[in-house]
Amino acid sequence: MRNKLAIITTLILVLAPFSGLMSKLYAADVTAYIDLTAGPATAPATITTQPELAQSTADEFYISYIASATQFAIANTVSIVVPSSFTSLALCAVSTTDADGDATPDGAATLLGQVFTYTFSAVTTLATTTGVEICFAGTTPAANGNYNVSVSDNNDNDTSAALIYVGTAGAADTNDVTVTATVGSSISLAIKNPTTTANTNSCNLGSLNTGSVNTCAYRIAAGTNIAGGMNVQTLSDGPLTSGGNNIDNVADGAVTAGAEEHGVAMTAGTGWTLVSPFDAGDDPITTTQQKFENRTTVSDDTNTALWTTVTHKASISTATVPGVYTAIMTYRAYALP
Repeated sequence: MRNKLAIITTLILVLAPFSGLMSKLYAADVTAYIDLTAGPATAPATITTQPELAQSTADEFYISYIASATQFAIANTVSIVVPSSFTSLALCAVSTTDADGDATPDGAATLLGQVFTYTFSAVTTLATTTGVEICFAGTTPAANGNYNVSVSDNNDNDTSAALIYVGTAGAADTNDVTVTATVGSSISLAIKNPTTTANTNSCNLGSLNTGSVNTCAYRIAAGTNIAGGMNVQTLSDGPLTSGGNNIDNVADGAVTAGAEEHGVAMTAGTGWTLVSPFDAGDDPITTTQQKFENRTTVSDDTNTALWTTVTHKASISTATVPGVYTAIMTYRAYALP
């Protein structure tokens, strides 16, 4: 008997434990918005800005969204969940039958609790180009707030949400930011060069003689943001003086060549009113403070047209004692109530 070698091959099939790998379906997030203008739109940007609705107010709302599928089939549904704080929920006075804005009925809406469901009874192919828009009615909550309304469909599991804003017109509501700023009151006074915007503190009448009237000038730049306006007042430390000798203040309203006189003439800036006696002629400046101009509105001290020009005039007689004559003029500004 011939011996036979039996070779037995064992095939061992090792099965890995079930890993649970399965395809998962994810809902597509789509754009949704609340429309109060009752018309399908191609994008939220075309919707008129939604105002806050007053608390406890009955209204009709249109939730619109651009679906991710181009077609809804018969028996597909769109569900809208409204917060429980909205009361008196109902179908709109004209219930939605045309969901995609093509003027052809597509289905009908029903209400169960806080959920509105639109069921398609016809095929529609305009979902992405025109959007889906369904009307529902309700009364807004009694409290201000931003209220979430969710929407989903069972066509391709789109999901989204939109807000209804409840608040009081003109008041700071939940979705409002009150921006505040404070502007302080101000008043300013500067003495300016007669031809430039540089500040100055001098006015040189030059070398006086009996045959002419010498002049020098500067401008008063006064400003305030106070609605009542302001006035400017002036005084002097005395007449033009050199030691114990004076060039007297003008007394007759005009500085005249050959006469020993010193005075000022004012030319008011735009919007300013000169006050008597500075509204005419050449006037003396006394050591008693006097108002010479005022205005009853705000004043921009950077506007050169508003600057008042002060012109000093002086003349001498043959009896005027030689010397360097000086006087200090002082200006002060005051705000009006």
